[in-house]
This record gives sequence, C-alpha cells and structure tokens, in this order.
Amino acid sequence: MLFNSYTIFIYILFFVLIYNVVKWITTNIWVRNLLIFFGNILILLTLVKEHTLIVLSVFSVLIYFIGKILQHKNSRILLTSSISIILLLFVIRNYPYIQNQLSDGIFSFINAPILSVQKLGISYILFRLIHFLVESYRKKIQRSNFITFLNYILFFPTFIAGPIDTYNNFAYWVGHERKSYDWKLFFAGISRILIGAVKVVGIVPLIIVYATDYTTLLPDFSAWWAIILSLLLYSVYIYLDFSGYSDISIGTAYMIGIKTPENFNNPYISQSLAEFWKRWHITFSSFLKMYVFKPTIRVFSSFINVKHRLLITILSYIVTFTICGLWHGSSINYVYWGLWHGVGLAINKVWTSQLKPRFAFCNSTGYKIASIILTFIYVTIGFVFFQYSQNQLIELFKLLS
Repeated sequence: MLFNSYTIFIYILFFVLIYNVVKWITTNIWVRNLLIFFGNILILLTLVKEHTLIVLSVFSVLIYFIGKILQHKNSRILLTSSISIILLLFVIRNYPYIQNQLSDGIFSFINAPILSVQKLGISYILFRLIHFLVESYRKKIQRSNFITFLNYILFFPTFIAGPIDTYNNFAYWVGHERKSYDWKLFFAGISRILIGAVKVVGIVPLIIVYATDYTTLLPDFSAWWAIILSLLLYSVYIYLDFSGYSDISIGTAYMIGIKTPENFNNPYISQSLAEFWKRWHITFSSFLKMYVFKPTIRVFSSFINVKHRLLITILSYIVTFTICGLWHGSSINYVYWGLWHGVGLAINKVWTSQLKPRFAFCNSTGYKIASIILTFIYVTIGFVFFQYSQNQLIELFKLLS
C-alpha cells in the first residue's frame, strides 16, 4: 500500500512537489511525461524488484506496438492471440498447478522469467493491457503516445489495487494544461488522502484482528455469534481498507493533476446485488461488464435462441463471476465466492424481471429498507468464502454443525 513506510512517503512527497513545480514552469507534455515516468520507476522500485519492472515494461512495450497496429488494422486474429498471451501470463504467474505443468520443455523459457515477476499489482496491469488492445481494435483509442502509455501502465498511485483507469482518460489529464483547476484538484487530493488515512490507519487496526479471525471472539461468544460478529466486522474492515486505499490512490493522483475514476459509492446502501456491484470496486465491475459479461452474452446468444434471454443472462452472470473469483485468487474458495455472487445476481435478475413487477408493496419504503438489509446480509455471508480457505471453511462448518 502507498505510504506504508516512511521512505515511500518521502519519495512520493518529493516527487509531487517537484512535479508540480516543473508543471508550473513548463507546459511541455514530453517533460511532464518523462517526469511522471521517472517518478513511477523511483517509487515502484521501493515496492517491487528491478526484474519485475523490466519484464512488465518489456511486455507493455510489445502490447503498445500491437495496439498501434490494431488502431489502423482490423485484425481479430492479432487481437485474440495478444489477449491469449496476456491471459497466459496471468495464469502462469498465479496458478501453481499450471506453473508445474509448464516447467519443462519449450514453455520453461517463458515460465522462468514470468515466475520471477512479483504478483503485486499484476492483475490490474493485465486488465489495463487488455483494455488498451480491445479499445484500439474498436478504434476508441485512435491516438496513443508511448511514454503516456507506459505511465498509464506503471502509474504508481493505482499500481497495486486500482482504481483501473482507461487510457483515454489518463492521456487526457496528462496532456491538458489547467493550472487553476489543477490547484483545486491538488487540495482536493490532500483531503482524499486524509480521509483514506483515517479509514486505513485510524479505524482498520482496531477491528482487523476480530474481522479476519473469528476464533479471537470465542472466549466471549458462542461459535455462532463469534462467526456472525466476525463476518459483520469483516464487511466493515474490507470496505474501509479497500475504499481507504482507493481514497489515498485517487488523492495522490489528484495531487499530480490526474483525475482517476471513483471506485466506491456507498455500496452498503444498495437495494440489490446488481446495484451493489455498481457501487463496489466500480472500475473493476465496469471492466468485468465490458470485457467478460457482454462478450459472454454474445457467445451464448450465438447458440441459444434470443427468446431465452433470461437464461442467457443467468449463464453469463455465472461465467462472469466464476472468472471474477479466479481473478482474485487461485484457491477454490475464491471460486465459491464468485459463484455465490453469480447465483445471487441470477436470482436478483429473475426477481426484478419476472416477479417484482407483480407486487405493489415493492415501491414502499419498508421494502427498500428490507432490500438494503437483505443485500448487506447476502454480501456479508459471501465474505466467508473470500477470507477463509477450503480447509478453514470445512473446520468452520464442522464447528457450527
């Protein structure tokens, strides 16, 4: 996490000050881009090893030039093969079983340098690389700058856990001069960092032990109540920790004059699971929708009659959130968590499209309050699959039975 050590804090503070002074002196985009690039390298080297940055940079350069080709040429084969390579990189780095399968033969040449890449931030980088390729192919990215692209991939405030920006948005904020607005953004960034720090440094340490280990509550509560209280605290903890980190990331980017997208919008007041995913980890949810859910809809629609639109949507939810679970981790409990949300979204779709319109009480205030409570409970129960491994889940269920 940013600011997790005195050294990183000093480096970031030094960079922000120098960058703003230089930006005030010159409007040259190349100068600002180079300064951001060297700032990224300096700060990221405090988080990851040199080899990781070298491999990711070389790979990003390759993807950049493929994207440049796709901006001028409609090659579905090039797009598909490039995305396949990116996904192969992700799978090799994150799944031990596949690492072992590829450890011999021709794949060992690929496997060795990839395995030496640290996992920190790699999932978010690969998402940005896929985004760049797809939007270049769609001609939504029609112009791109090499240094801007590298900065987009390696941007230190969002390197570890997002928010996941789009290339066009990042390039816009890097490439436009807005001195008066940038100062407003600078002070807004300070406020966001303070808010994030209160969440992450002030509140999270008070509850993290109880939130992540229900056994700490067993001396004072029964097994059922210990697990329930721990899960409730985990919901609070993961929101404060994740949204707090996002606040710090967004605030730091603001201080550099780059307005990154928001990542959370009061998710625990959602009246449905679908609304929750529009409010929780917003940039990730948007990428899932664009690059997994919609393509899955098109695939199912190619061999399932469109009359069965509801079935197509349900199957797409299941596939999308299974992938979402696998993206979060290689152990089976993340698949359970993904399926929990996929099934929940499928049930919500059936309810909202087929049943809810038949009941007048669904417009009442009481229904809305009940919906918020039910959604929160469903999300909170799902976190049991997110935080505990399969063996821990078995122990937990044995304890409750």
